[in-house]
Amino acid sequence: MQTVGLDPTLARRYPGELSGGQQQRVGVARALAAEPNILLMDEPFGAVDPIVRAELQQELLRLQREVDKTIVFITHDIDEAFLLGDQVAILEHGARIAQVGSPSEIMEAPASEFVASFIGATRGRRALRIKPTERGLAVVDGLGRTQGMLVPESDT
Repeated sequence: MQTVGLDPTLARRYPGELSGGQQQRVGVARALAAEPNILLMDEPFGAVDPIVRAELQQELLRLQREVDKTIVFITHDIDEAFLLGDQVAILEHGARIAQVGSPSEIMEAPASEFVASFIGATRGRRALRIKPTERGLAVVDGLGRTQGMLVPESDT
């Protein structure tokens, strides 16, 4: 229970008495109890609200570091894949592999127009540009929203 971030007092509850996020954590705990070499997770956060989903994503990152298991994580959400994955496989129609690589490799060199379109390389949040401001250089997304500030390497 502690490994997956659940209060031990919840162990006496039935699944219907738990929140969606707690139910997902119980599922992960059950899978880990068998001590597998590889953990397969197929759209595990699809049925929870965005706030719980973000919490579960961070919990999964922590858990992966702690238990040091290979996790195959299936998702249709490219942002989730890039957040959680060390290696990402993008599939085209017909389950053909379009590209495999780290999130950085895929973002920096999409293998095809399909991949570039799928990851949104030239639109929305991924279409970043530099904008001079009074404070320095801002990084702005395709919608004109500031996403961060560039700082010299000596400041990091």
